[in-house]
Amino acid sequence: MHWENETAWLCDFAMAVVFAASAYGKGQAMTDMRLEMMAYKLLPARLVPAAAWSVLALEWALAAAFAAGGKLEGIKEPAAIVVLLGMTWLSRRRNRTAGGKDRARETDGCGCFGANHPLGKRPMLRNAIFVAIAVAGWMTERPAASGAGLAAFAFAVASAVWLLEARKLQKEIGQGRNGEGRTGGGHVSES
Repeated sequence: MHWENETAWLCDFAMAVVFAASAYGKGQAMTDMRLEMMAYKLLPARLVPAAAWSVLALEWALAAAFAAGGKLEGIKEPAAIVVLLGMTWLSRRRNRTAGGKDRARETDGCGCFGANHPLGKRPMLRNAIFVAIAVAGWMTERPAASGAGLAAFAFAVASAVWLLEARKLQKEIGQGRNGEGRTGGGHVSES
């Protein structure tokens, strides 16, 4: 069926964009990311830098795997689901240990994409949606892409990430003009 091809490519596109945007945001704020990881107290401080770089590499690898279209079928989707569920667990853990509902409301957004990112809102709902997208992509068949088609797809992914970053920057500049200032972000809690 022809609609399955489009569905599979849309799923790959969405997953490539979310992981590339998250990796880009974390890469821009590695210090914040390491501080966030230390705050969880799940790892000894000496392992946090390596863990931060590992998370960044994993997200870039997933972004590349999804941007490669029909490659790595049956591997990339389960890997993305595990990562998203793990990040959701970390987000819930942060909200529960942060002091109840008032703190949970404060952490309704995430800094994992950087401050003011369009994908940074409602991390648990967002992750649930992306898990559903990964499952849908996993269940659909797709033919392998041609070289030109793959290049166009990768360009579309990069363009979408660039547009999201431009929107984030626009919001940050607007806040700076209103006296709110810019805030950094690089939380590792959500993807």
